[in-house]
Amino acid sequence: MTCFNRKEKTKRCLENLFDQMLPENAELQVFLCDDGSSDGTSEMLEKNFPQVRVVKGNGNLYWNGGMNLAWTKAKESDQFDFFIWLNDDTYLYPSALLMMFDQYHKLEQPGIIVGACQDPATGDFSFGGTNDEGMVVPNGRPQEVKMINGNIVLISADIDQKLNGLSSDFTHYFGDYDYGLRAQAAGFPCYSTEKYIATCEINSFPYWGDSKLSFSKRWFLFHNVKGMAAKEYFHFLRIHEGIVVCLKKIISAYLRVLFPDLFLKVKRIF
Repeated sequence: MTCFNRKEKTKRCLENLFDQMLPENAELQVFLCDDGSSDGTSEMLEKNFPQVRVVKGNGNLYWNGGMNLAWTKAKESDQFDFFIWLNDDTYLYPSALLMMFDQYHKLEQPGIIVGACQDPATGDFSFGGTNDEGMVVPNGRPQEVKMINGNIVLISADIDQKLNGLSSDFTHYFGDYDYGLRAQAAGFPCYSTEKYIATCEINSFPYWGDSKLSFSKRWFLFHNVKGMAAKEYFHFLRIHEGIVVCLKKIISAYLRVLFPDLFLKVKRIF
């Protein structure tokens, strides 16, 4: 896990995690990167969760960097059979981990299990797995997915031994997508859970292609690490979709930033 200035969410997430029903003879250890929180998160963790192994970040790690640091410390500390990614704004249902392990052991070949999350207000899909057609909504059976969100993910140590953690090429976004695609390229499919196993609110951020925003704001959001992170986005495309697709999408993205209304008009025509 990784966190930054979301003390109450982090507390609730950990409470749900430690209330989980676990498989027989299973032992849970939690490694959490506190990436420079200033809201009392450190004191809360020390008081309420002394069993959590807290790793201090430098305040500039974001999701991918914080998760990678916590994961590295976990691997250095002990030998584990499985690893679980968990976001601190993702609240597990009581039997979430049991369902993930049960589904994992039913797989015909080793793979990754990504938990389907629903918005607590609407009950609709919020995070989990997607494919080329869009979000993969639970339907009572395992479904193979292409892209994985890192909210709640189960990975065997054997699989990660082949992949060696999250890529340091990414700061905040794309690390989970990249990991899932690398897994599939290595012969490890990714599957969504049969049911929703957690809640997580859908994050709402200003869109870099919104014509209602000023050009300077669109440009900032497009290049900012918590916006589109353009440089890392293009690197992701080049790795996974090839240079031709990457160039096409670079041109399209910059046209949308520069001329959002015209871009949409031309897109509708064609």
